[in-house]
Amino acid sequence: MARHPRSEAGRLMLRAALLALALAAVPALAQEPAAGTIDFVEGDATVENAAGAARLAREGDAVRAGETITTFARAEVHLRMADGGYLSVRENSKLTLTRYAANGDERDECLIDLARGAFRSATGWIGLFHPQAYSIHTATATIGIRGTDHEPMHLLAGDPRGEPGTYEKVNEGLTVLRTPRGEVEVPPNRAAHAHATRAEAPRVLAQVPAFIQPARNEQRFAQRAQASARAADVQRNERRRQRGLPPAKPPAAAPPKPAAAPVKPAAPARPATPPQAAKPVAATQPAPSRPAEKKAEARRAEIEKKGEARRVQVEKKVEARRAEIEKKAEARRTEKKADTRPAEKKGPRRPDKDEKK
Repeated sequence: MARHPRSEAGRLMLRAALLALALAAVPALAQEPAAGTIDFVEGDATVENAAGAARLAREGDAVRAGETITTFARAEVHLRMADGGYLSVRENSKLTLTRYAANGDERDECLIDLARGAFRSATGWIGLFHPQAYSIHTATATIGIRGTDHEPMHLLAGDPRGEPGTYEKVNEGLTVLRTPRGEVEVPPNRAAHAHATRAEAPRVLAQVPAFIQPARNEQRFAQRAQASARAADVQRNERRRQRGLPPAKPPAAAPPKPAAAPVKPAAPARPATPPQAAKPVAATQPAPSRPAEKKAEARRAEIEKKGEARRVQVEKKVEARRAEIEKKAEARRTEKKADTRPAEKKGPRRPDKDEKK
């Protein structure tokens, strides 16, 4: 049976319209390049888009601006970022790539919101060329960087690992940890803390907290981060070429200097310089623990007081029991004597008068 020419034409027009729609969608996707690509996954992790649809994190998948990565116990996700940086999301963490653009021009930016947990980031060309456009936000603080390898962490209230708030450890480069109450520079191999509830400025800690530990795949991260850093300039120029821009000049002497700038804070002027200020510094760091010390001292005194009262009470009970035992023993002795005395007095029975007769 022959097809009607009009129905055949309608089918062809419908197919053409669908094809046109599909082709129109391709440039729309291309306009929004990936912020990063998942390079490694261990354990259970998800990626959730801005609409709330979640998917399992898989190697090779793209992660775009506005998407959230969540890792669970013993999970880890590594991202190869579009600007040549490298990022490792550690276990029990949740972060969002809120804004991200890596086009190789002055509009490049990276804003990461860390809701909980920790990650390590070796920054790419955004941190090198536009450090002011790279920042990490938490509920407590903001972290700004200057060409850095660093490890932000945010602990929620009740986390057994440590006091709540934002921690920042720097491996290379320099970062600034700031809150509305102040800011502090964090030099290499040091860590700082911004408390979640106390009305105090962020401070550099005397030592890196024990709970800030390398992840299981830290060696892999370091190797991949180095490889990404070596290719960052080439990737940036390729991105510029695709956009019709001339190759970028290598960074002026100024940008790398922030990497050397840690030498300034390295003499941690605040913690170490002032010998005469050593007393205030020593006082400031233990200061938060003073209430805890007082509380512990009061608790200790209370326990000792209770212990003393209990000891006195026990001694009284023992003494009363001893007196009771002695009283009973004395009563028994008295009773025994009372039984024995009449027997001694009786002696042999004397015959009466009738018996004598």
